[in-house]
Amino acid sequence: YACHQLQPAELSFGNIGPSLQQYGKLRGASEPMLKYTWAKIYNAHAFNACSQMPRYGDANILTTQQLQHVMALLFDPASPVNR
Repeated sequence: YACHQLQPAELSFGNIGPSLQQYGKLRGASEPMLKYTWAKIYNAHAFNACSQMPRYGDANILTTQQLQHVMALLFDPASPVNR
C-alpha cells in the first residue's frame, strides 16, 4: 500500500515505485505532463503491461473525483509533495 515516497518527512515509505517527492515542482504542469500523469494513474498497464501499479481509473478503484485529488496532490505547489 505504500508504493511511493511522497515527502521527505515520511519515516516509512514504499519503494516499489519511484519517489514522487517534488513531482509537480520538477516536471511542471504543462498540458502534456498533466495528460501523461492522468493516463498513467488511470491505466498504468497501458504504459507497461507488467506494471505493479493498479489501473486506478480503468479498474474503477478510484472515482474521477478521487483521481483529481491525486492529481492535485502531485501538482499543487502547496501540496506537501512539492515543498
